[in-house]
Amino acid sequence: MWKRAREVDSYVTWRLYTTLKETGLLQKLQEKPWWEFADRDLARWVCDILVEKGYARRSGDVISVSSAPERPQITTMDAADLAPVVDRVMTLLPRALETGEKPNLFEEKAYYSKVAGSLVYKAIIEAAIEEMGLSRLSSEAVVADVFSRIGTSVMTLLEMTPARVIAVEPQPENIEVIKRTVRLSGQENRVSFVQASPEEMVLPEKVDVVFMANVIHWIMNPRLALVRARENLKEKGSVRIIQQVYEGTGLTVPFIHYFFGAVRPPPTKEELIRLIRDVNLKVERQLGSFGIVALRATL
Repeated sequence: MWKRAREVDSYVTWRLYTTLKETGLLQKLQEKPWWEFADRDLARWVCDILVEKGYARRSGDVISVSSAPERPQITTMDAADLAPVVDRVMTLLPRALETGEKPNLFEEKAYYSKVAGSLVYKAIIEAAIEEMGLSRLSSEAVVADVFSRIGTSVMTLLEMTPARVIAVEPQPENIEVIKRTVRLSGQENRVSFVQASPEEMVLPEKVDVVFMANVIHWIMNPRLALVRARENLKEKGSVRIIQQVYEGTGLTVPFIHYFFGAVRPPPTKEELIRLIRDVNLKVERQLGSFGIVALRATL
């Protein structure tokens, strides 16, 4: 998993640098502060990636570029699949930075499917399921998979646990995709569906686990989503979260998400934990590396 993630990370960084240089934006980022750009979040994010990866340093309110990344070698299928997605994103970056017009590539299904169904994403979910003990659930357990997208998390839960799954997804077209995939696997009896945003989630029954894979930076009100998660738990239930955070690969991979509907950069690890505690959930276990945090929280 980490080799694939590192290759995607390196490609995003290289492609970002070359796009900024070719469009003259690299020079502008060295002449005026990030907060003077139309999309301030995006400008700050760009600067933070270059500084974090060692190609620039802070110089007051601007950055000073110190070196250039070399074009990375791509050896994994997943990095090869995501490279054209990154290329597409970079064609939109200059206009977004300078005008604040943020496109949403969700409608470009071929690209969106590569993002939502990537092997990197699946590997992250697999690791979370194993490390957070979900593979040890009984067949009587119920897991709410919040913000299921096109079903990568649903299918991984079905593969690795015996539990029933409630897929919570706001987009009806995504639900239809998941239904087709589940039907092909012959596991319709293990999956039910709720069409709702995470902030509006009302489940047909209390659940043992609310599972949230890379949800926080995609939704308008993460705090409300966590309140809804807490409200739908059984007394001894738990919220299990796997989330990219604002460091390591959590800086670069979610950069792609921003052009597919994510509403903000990912939180820092400290922001994520504070958010969970603010809704009266107790963080019982946490682990992480490479900009990814997995944790379990209980009532």
